Amino acid sequence: MRQRGSHRAGTFSAIKAAGIRLIYEHGYEAMTLRMLARSVGLESGSLYYHIKDKQDFLFRLLKEIIEGNIAALDEKLAGLEDAESQMRALICFFVTNQWEKKEESYIINSEVRSLNEENYRVISALSSDFLERVKEIVRKGVEQRKFHVRNLTVAALAVGDILSGPARWYYPRELLALDELIEIITELIFHLLGVPRTQAGAAGCAQAVADVPSAQHVSRHGAEAQPRPAGPIGFPAHRTWAR
Repeated sequence: MRQRGSHRAGTFSAIKAAGIRLIYEHGYEAMTLRMLARSVGLESGSLYYHIKDKQDFLFRLLKEIIEGNIAALDEKLAGLEDAESQMRALICFFVTNQWEKKEESYIINSEVRSLNEENYRVISALSSDFLERVKEIVRKGVEQRKFHVRNLTVAALAVGDILSGPARWYYPRELLALDELIEIITELIFHLLGVPRTQAGAAGCAQAVADVPSAQHVSRHGAEAQPRPAGPIGFPAHRTWAR
């Protein structure tokens, strides 16, 4: 027997999935609620049983994505005491997550600008939670004499900027395989943190890459996957880099 509210929750999941695709393809401003309702087989008026308005939908969408990613990242970091291992896990999570969820990652970068002031503050606070996690890993690495940086905050922001890049420009067929990209970004970040290049390989990432479903994974030794269409061109990058 269906529990009360289960249909509504399931319908919102469908609305959410459709909204991610439509915003990615058309942009938030161009997407209309009529388009959204039609894509899930609802009348326009029925959409208001699930969302208040277009702004409410974008806010809920971004908030759920970011909160889910924070929880997933914390699972990856759990039990890792060494700062180097934590940084590798962070890099693997971010790069792999952007590859698996290209549309979500792109939207977080491009559509934070479309939030009203109140909603923007909430999403910015969630983004700050990610920054604090990075700062803590960098701080621990400095204490363990594995990282060497002049300013923790600047180093954490720089790491965040590097990690946010693939959401804007990475397409498997056009550039690198996932494992190659992880290796290159790991080297870049570890160089930024003062780690010798000989110690900055992507060790520890192999399992994360192997766990990507074979239908999506592009290995340097395997067949190329079919890329999804690129999102709209011209969205500026934002400081909010949480994915």
